[in-house]
Amino acid sequence: MQIGTLESGDFSGYEVDLLRQLAERLEFTIQYRRALWSVIVGELSSGGLDLVCSAATVTAERAREVDFCTPHLKLALALVTREELSADLDIEASRMGVRRGTTAEAYLRQKTVGKEAAMLSESNDELYRALARGMLDGVIDDSPIAQHFSRVIPGLKYVCHFEGTGGEYAVMTRRGNTPLRDQINGMIAQMEFDGTLSSKETLVR
Repeated sequence: MQIGTLESGDFSGYEVDLLRQLAERLEFTIQYRRALWSVIVGELSSGGLDLVCSAATVTAERAREVDFCTPHLKLALALVTREELSADLDIEASRMGVRRGTTAEAYLRQKTVGKEAAMLSESNDELYRALARGMLDGVIDDSPIAQHFSRVIPGLKYVCHFEGTGGEYAVMTRRGNTPLRDQINGMIAQMEFDGTLSSKETLVR
């Protein structure tokens, strides 16, 4: 089985642990590699991948291209900026960065009446490094990702999450691959029952 997974090269974290548990219990093999979001979603849609477990927020638009399994994590959109900048950052007047094709990009456009982001990237590393170097004033991102980068990159701070932007992560499978989706859903339910996975675990603060 071919698996699309995290962008980061160390392949560690919450969803990697989840994927390893699924692989062990369902007896499939994980093959890790780095890939851009647009690439892995395209490969999933075309049949090159069987599933993607990589910060996939459930949206109606994506559900037209892929099938979502039972959600496993709650989240919200959040703001990260530099420590010396005010927490009351004016998003419309600031240089903001977001990942391309994400709910964060859609949110920024909605809040700034169509204003383009100062940086659109498919790379988390690129966005947060640009913020740390002063090329951006803020990054809007999913709260789990925002929390991680605000901790690991010196000089950055997690400011807040935005009310009304709640969402959920879920494993994505190729459209029509109902047997695999049902297997994953059943295993997620079992993991919630045995305590391996907390029901509707959340990374919002």
